[in-house]
Amino acid sequence: MTVPADPTATADEAGPLLDTVLQDWTGRCRHPSLAVALSDGQPIRLDQTAALVLRGLAEPMSEAEGLHRLVDDGEFTAVAELMDMSGRPDGSAGTALPRGVLASLDARLDAAQQEALTTVRSRVTLLQRRASRSSTALPADLAQRAEEAALRRRAEATALLDETEAAVHRAEQRQQQELRAELSAADLSEAHAAAVLACLEANEFEAGRRLLTAEGIDMHGSSPAWVPRPPRWDAALGRTLQEILSHYPPDSVPPRHDYLTRYVRLSKSDVPLLQSLRRLASARHETSVADFTSCLSATLGEDVRKPVTFRDAGFHTLLTGLADARLPHLPITDPGGVHLWVSASDAPPPEELPGPLVWFVPTAGPAPATPAGVAALTAVELLCVLAPPPAGLLSTPAHRRINLLRLLVPRLGPCALAFPDAGIALNGGTPREALAWLLDLHAVVPDAAVVHALDYESEGQPVVLRMLLEEVLPQRSADGRLNRTDLARVRTPEFRAQVRSAVADGLPAEERAALGLAYALHREEPFRGSDILADLPLAGLPDDFPRRSGQLFDAEEVLDRLCRHGLLRQKTLQDGTSGYRTLRAGLGALLTDGAAEQAGAAVETLLQRLEQARAFSRAAHTEKAVRHHAHQADNDLAVILENLNALGARLDGDDAAAVNQIMQMLPRLGGEQIRTSVSGYQSPPAVHDLVELLRAVTRDVEFNEGVRITFRTELPHGPPDEAPVLAVRTGLQTAFENLIRNAAQAVRSLRADPSAEMVRSGPDIVVRLGQPETEPHGWFQVDIEDAGPGLTEEERTFLRTGEHLSRHGTGGTGLAAARGLVQDAGGRVDILDRSDLGGAHLLVRLPAAGDGPAG
Repeated sequence: MTVPADPTATADEAGPLLDTVLQDWTGRCRHPSLAVALSDGQPIRLDQTAALVLRGLAEPMSEAEGLHRLVDDGEFTAVAELMDMSGRPDGSAGTALPRGVLASLDARLDAAQQEALTTVRSRVTLLQRRASRSSTALPADLAQRAEEAALRRRAEATALLDETEAAVHRAEQRQQQELRAELSAADLSEAHAAAVLACLEANEFEAGRRLLTAEGIDMHGSSPAWVPRPPRWDAALGRTLQEILSHYPPDSVPPRHDYLTRYVRLSKSDVPLLQSLRRLASARHETSVADFTSCLSATLGEDVRKPVTFRDAGFHTLLTGLADARLPHLPITDPGGVHLWVSASDAPPPEELPGPLVWFVPTAGPAPATPAGVAALTAVELLCVLAPPPAGLLSTPAHRRINLLRLLVPRLGPCALAFPDAGIALNGGTPREALAWLLDLHAVVPDAAVVHALDYESEGQPVVLRMLLEEVLPQRSADGRLNRTDLARVRTPEFRAQVRSAVADGLPAEERAALGLAYALHREEPFRGSDILADLPLAGLPDDFPRRSGQLFDAEEVLDRLCRHGLLRQKTLQDGTSGYRTLRAGLGALLTDGAAEQAGAAVETLLQRLEQARAFSRAAHTEKAVRHHAHQADNDLAVILENLNALGARLDGDDAAAVNQIMQMLPRLGGEQIRTSVSGYQSPPAVHDLVELLRAVTRDVEFNEGVRITFRTELPHGPPDEAPVLAVRTGLQTAFENLIRNAAQAVRSLRADPSAEMVRSGPDIVVRLGQPETEPHGWFQVDIEDAGPGLTEEERTFLRTGEHLSRHGTGGTGLAAARGLVQDAGGRVDILDRSDLGGAHLLVRLPAAGDGPAG
């Protein structure tokens, strides 16, 4: 092969031969860099080609290793082209990888592309939210372009989003500069300016604008920056509580340093709380605790007095005033009040008191350690909360409430994150603002991107948000900082699987079915409840069921519940009617994964539940019908017995005896017998003695059928008169009655045949209980032989297939019914050849109790 002398010549100039070599070279997989360059479709200079080949030679690898490297690098187009070449039937080009290796690579490629799509969608959503806050216009097709790029090359999608993020960052910087310029020109106090600056540093531009134009901070804004934190305590105010309180009004000694006067300059409305704290510090009893709690509630905006109970060296009551409309509905913000325990530091609250619980310790020392669900609060910390804000800022109950919660919530532990099922609720706010407040209460200082990311991942769903925070809060630094690298723990496949399980596994079957169908089939477009019912056949519903699909669940009710759980959103459709849509961000992507399989499994559960309900309904109707027919049978039987009694009185001899025998048999057809039988079938299986049961059945059949029956026990193991079996007694008794009565009817039919010769003098039927020689310890067997006409080979074959056969007009169902009842007890019925008595021979095998049926 010849090549041009000019090293800058392209592959096209080298002629078709070089192009063929490069494009169809079987060793391309071993040179990932060359494969990437060729997949771009751009001409490659000869010197570049040589350098790429040499790079591959410097790091030898197999074809499979090269393809795996390309997948790891996100070069999805190059991998797809090479794998397509490997599948050519003529084998003229590409690799010679085994089919299993290609299948594994294909699965890995698909997984890598899906991961790239998830990352792209997350970044696009976060950029859209940042752009909205900074008034930046993003390209309308950004999401589509980024996803298409992600399926080709991960680096291409990353470059596109990096470029867009840089544009958003520039817009945020412009907003920062404009608002900082306005802040510099504004005549604000130092504290007011610091609050505006805190909003700008968090990229809360709208909150910063509102704050810039406000006369003073009224504590009703939605940003945590509106509420300045209390000052740190200065030990120069004293070491004991009595010494510290001496600096506070009304009888106060001025602090030694002027800068400490900020702490003690309280309003007149705070004096009652200071006085109650003095009384509490000097003497703790029901009255002083009640006065202190009432004054503290009033300082927080609630003038409520709660009863106080003394127990275990402390006092138990309720503290009100912690509820704030701007905050998530944490348990501690229950308007009814949070449990309050007042005691010394060596008298912790009893364990049986419900949490969350505040433990107030009237001391100047450090707060004692507490278990999860209990937050300790000292008198000094309370005085910090009461300290007035810097000049220019208003002091209101809301101000103190927020700062008190800033102390308590981090100390409560995971219990403070137990949101109610209704999710996060703010008056006029958004889940993102609730998240910002929640992070602030936990002394976390996140950057704006972290708040955006947590909002994206959770979409405000309370269970997910709780799990995310419990995972990332321990990662914050000592100064409370939390950045995007700390979120890596919540993006692992293991953690996402835990989240999906926590959200979906505990839902009822109807909610799992509707949720799975929504995310499997309606990810992009809004839908109605009727659409979910129409989708049910796609999730495994039988073809003949769609018209009755509403029997499974009420779609509108179920979808409304999913909206309340935060797993769907309500949506007004184009025609003005109400509909639903799936979540678009991180949680939505998580719920989409495996949605079809979830829906199928849930529908199967619903069908089983529906069949059980129908079975219960049928049983109820059956019981009602039994009671009705039993009552009717009793009435009819009474009339028949009365007539037979009258008839028997006019007869004598054999006729009278026949009537008497009929009258003794007729009660078996009465209502009591029917009710007893049905009740017996409904009883659970129990251990019964097969010896006693067979004796009772043979005596009953012998009397009623007028035949001679011999019963024998031939048990080589165990007591001779015990054969325990686990069964429903009524069922097993009915099975043996049917089989032995069939034998009796066969004997009687032979007697009635004038052409038959009756020469036997022994028993008509022999019932023999024994154990099989092959499995003597695990089974019992019952042989039933009769002296009837027997069965022909054709009749035996017919009955062995489960068909019905009757010679006496009874329908021939006795053997089939007996077979089913014996099978219910774990046994089986076999039809053997002709017996030694000349008639039929049946063998019943039953497992001994405790061993169960054989396989």
